[in-house]
Amino acid sequence: MAFMYYRRNNGILSMTGHSFSLAGYNLIYQLWELSGMPTDQGWHVSAADLIKIHSSGKDTHSSAALVIDFDPSSKWRIGLIELLDIYLYTYRAKKDASSWSPMMLRFRDVMYVEYDHEIYQEEKSELIKEMHDLQNKDDFVEFLYLNGSDKGWNWGINGMTNGAFIQGLARAYFRQFF
Repeated sequence: MAFMYYRRNNGILSMTGHSFSLAGYNLIYQLWELSGMPTDQGWHVSAADLIKIHSSGKDTHSSAALVIDFDPSSKWRIGLIELLDIYLYTYRAKKDASSWSPMMLRFRDVMYVEYDHEIYQEEKSELIKEMHDLQNKDDFVEFLYLNGSDKGWNWGINGMTNGAFIQGLARAYFRQFF
């Protein structure tokens, strides 16, 4: 996936050329620290929170968007989604350390186009450089997980299913959102 930072202005999303990182010791971890390092409980991160941290307070959700190309190497489609919220349940490993964090990410479609011909990176870059910000799209969710402190807050194993079994108190936490 490609994590791209866009500017939002008068109904148009414009590519900035900057990217953002959720996993590792990046945005989610930074917000975990700012939230008092909650463990054995659920917590929430909004796009506004992520944008504020990423831009060092210069941007807001009304001036920027976090856009993900969920299939950046595709030569037959463009699939862009906007990250809206992340709901996490972080398990404790030991004091001030996490074991792992199943999470529910909430998105909305920004652009989805399938082509009957091969599109090349140059053409794709031009097509996604600027687009209309269609706010009326329905939202949807995805469940993933981050490894804990012992594995640097990174995504689950790459190339394998990054799904998570949601049980017990974590299930109760996520149940309230749908």
